[in-house]
Amino acid sequence: MVKETSQIKRFYCIEDAFFSAISFVFEQERPKEKDGDYNISFFHDHSKLESSNPADTIEVATFLKNKKPTTNETIKKEYYYVCEFKWESYGERKDSFDFDEEKKMRERPPTFRTDHLLFMIYWEDDFNCWQRVHVLACLNATSHQEAADWMLKEITTKGSDVPEHGPEYFKNGTLEVIK
Repeated sequence: MVKETSQIKRFYCIEDAFFSAISFVFEQERPKEKDGDYNISFFHDHSKLESSNPADTIEVATFLKNKKPTTNETIKKEYYYVCEFKWESYGERKDSFDFDEEKKMRERPPTFRTDHLLFMIYWEDDFNCWQRVHVLACLNATSHQEAADWMLKEITTKGSDVPEHGPEYFKNGTLEVIK
C-alpha cells in the first residue's frame, strides 16, 4: 500500500490541523439548525456534508464495520478524505523546556508550511447525524496521495487520534482504499 517514506511523520496537534483546514466554512452562512452545523449534517446521506469539504480534498478510503446492528443502531460506511492545511512554523525545539531556545525561535520570522490532514465523515448513531472529524495529520508529504498512503498505513497499524480507532478497529471491517 505504501512505499516507506521516512521523512513523513505525525503532526503534533491534530486539532490545529483540522481547524486550519476547515476554518473557511465558518466564513459561510451558518446552516439552519434543522440541517446541522458546519461539521454536522442531519441529512440521510453524507453528501451534504461532503459538499462543504475543502476544495483540494480527495476521497481516499471507505470503511464498513463487520457488525450486525443492534436495535436502534444503523451501520453506515465511514468516508475518509485528505486535504492540505497551511500553518506557521518556527522550527522544531530539541528541548520543550528550554525557554531560551523558544524565545530565539519566536524572534525569527516563521516559515509558512503546507501539510496534510486525514479526516472522516461518519454516521453518529447516538445523535442520528453525519459528522466530520479529524483522524490524523502528517508533515512532509509531497502530495495528497503520498500523505494518504502514509496516514492510512499509520492508522491501520498504530491507530489514529480518534480515541475509538486503535490499531484493532480496522480489523473489524472492510477498508477500501481508493486510488
